[in-house]
Amino acid sequence: MSNQNIVLRAAVFAAQRIIAEQPKNRVFHNLHHTLTVLEGAGRIGRAENLTEDKLEMVLLAAVFHDLGHIECYSGHEEVSKRLASDWLTEQKYPEERIAVILGCIGATKIPQDPKNLLECVLCDADLIHLSFESYPIYREMLRSEWEMELGLKYTDEEWIANNNKFLQTHSYFTAYGIKTLEPKKVKISNIYS
Repeated sequence: MSNQNIVLRAAVFAAQRIIAEQPKNRVFHNLHHTLTVLEGAGRIGRAENLTEDKLEMVLLAAVFHDLGHIECYSGHEEVSKRLASDWLTEQKYPEERIAVILGCIGATKIPQDPKNLLECVLCDADLIHLSFESYPIYREMLRSEWEMELGLKYTDEEWIANNNKFLQTHSYFTAYGIKTLEPKKVKISNIYS
């Protein structure tokens, strides 16, 4: 079983589940977000010189990291870990590698608390959108999702203040995140604050 084959099969599996089962109010945590995190994990993982085996694990973690949204909002990381473990076990993926993947998924829970490089890569990929010029669009998608799912309503001023606070307290973990993503995030936050 080739590396690309297992990641591709996992991505197709996750995409099918997201399209078929995810609540329609997930305007931020959706297939687009999963694919953005997958692409970001690949970019960051290569920049961090991960071996092919380690890159495969972080890519698999990216595919599954928010799949739990098909069942719940709060606590979705635990559901994501269960869904990943079930699917990977079915694929006869090595148990020790599944444990690494589950650790990566768990590390994405806010506030992020990665314990190793693979977890750092996934955490940075999960918030890579903070460095995008299109960040204000992502910010508004999350606002809409929180209103629909959690009943949280913010004035424009409150929402921008909350986001600015998050941007100021957030830090990327990897060398790539610090050197490449952080300056972009700072520039974007200065423009849109």
